[in-house]
Amino acid sequence: MQILSREQVFGLAPDAAAARAAPGQAVQAKWSGLGHDERAAWGECQGSGASPYRCQAALDDGATRCSCPSRKFPCKHALGLLLLLADGVVPQGPAPDWVTEWLAARAGRAQAASPDRADAQRRVVPANPQARQQRAASRDRKVDAGVEELRRWLADISRGGLAAAQAQPWTWWDQMARRMVDAQARGLAGYVRRLAEIAAAGGHRDDWPERMLDQFGALHLLCEAWTRRDVLPAATVQALRTRIGYTQAGSDVAQTGERLTDVWAVLGQRQDDDGQLKSLRQWLYGEGTGTVVTYLAFAVSGQPLAPGLPPGMRTAATVVLYPGSRPQRVLIEEREDVGRPLGRLPGAATWNQALSRVADVLAVDPWADVLPLSVREVTVIPVSAGAEIQSPGPGASWLLRDSDGCVVPVLSSPEVRWSLFALSGGRPIDVAGEWDGFGFRPQAAATAGGDGFLIT
Repeated sequence: MQILSREQVFGLAPDAAAARAAPGQAVQAKWSGLGHDERAAWGECQGSGASPYRCQAALDDGATRCSCPSRKFPCKHALGLLLLLADGVVPQGPAPDWVTEWLAARAGRAQAASPDRADAQRRVVPANPQARQQRAASRDRKVDAGVEELRRWLADISRGGLAAAQAQPWTWWDQMARRMVDAQARGLAGYVRRLAEIAAAGGHRDDWPERMLDQFGALHLLCEAWTRRDVLPAATVQALRTRIGYTQAGSDVAQTGERLTDVWAVLGQRQDDDGQLKSLRQWLYGEGTGTVVTYLAFAVSGQPLAPGLPPGMRTAATVVLYPGSRPQRVLIEEREDVGRPLGRLPGAATWNQALSRVADVLAVDPWADVLPLSVREVTVIPVSAGAEIQSPGPGASWLLRDSDGCVVPVLSSPEVRWSLFALSGGRPIDVAGEWDGFGFRPQAAATAGGDGFLIT
């Protein structure tokens, strides 16, 4: 019998949403019939329906099964059960019939797949493609219904106007987000919740109408694209499905994903912690291929994050590409060295050249909301101290001007803005960072032509 630690349980999560939802299911009051023996743990978890979900986990290999409609493995209920087991609150006892039947079926499949004693030839139980197709079709129908409901909701908002939507309480937005979760479209739920955050910040940000309209437009485009997915390019359909909430487990990506070996420069890094979940995002630039990818890691607060590549360094490594959204997310399979100094930052000569590369990404994945940019020889144009006091906030009045005279606003903390200004000393600098369609958030900088370093 193997009982996993909490850290190991979170390592099984198929995505950030499942990891974030798991602690909410690790509450004894939600469960009945909890128990475990030498082979398995089990329990019935009360969900949104009338009947509880039957959930079980094998303790030899960590396999799970749950009667909930989620297609994630393990689902949030199974993760919650394993967290309770890790906390030592699941009592020992005899397994109920539905658990022993599942264990027996697993043993039967394992025996069928074992080598035949007569000829020592491995026999593999064939997959059931028809059943897999039926499950996929069933989920698509649920997403179809959710998208249709969301389209009606968006039409109602367009008739009422942004001001009326901005005045709605959080519960109004949360109700629609929950409906999208029920429709197995968690990505759409995320867009709705971001709209709620923009609405809540309406009294503090002058640009809330533009940002809200941008999110509404992205949601509308997602809904329209979903209804036309049969005629879209394959790469865009892949990005569309990822944005809507179709996920692929990291273990599957590790087995089937495309591998890419290069010297990767970490040009940006951001860590966040909302009190429940910690996250790490790194932008990686492949010096040989010119490929830009992103590395993401998640952990519940109090647990360590899986490290990416050394920040602000160049490291030879092999990564595995996730399918779907752009820039592509990666797993780090193998590091080939310990890292070297970052050296000169890569970058376009002007903002227009850099943004043309963004256009190439958006042509495949028009829902990409944060994209990496790097430009050489830009000049920092600060706002006066008095104007900054009168207009506090993200600092959009600070500008970075390129050699053609084009400028973009800087969206960063005062500490980062003044660090850039101090680095420049009035002279051009090289920068790399994130572009969200409204402004630029520097994450690495260097004196023009000099060695770069991270500034966040």
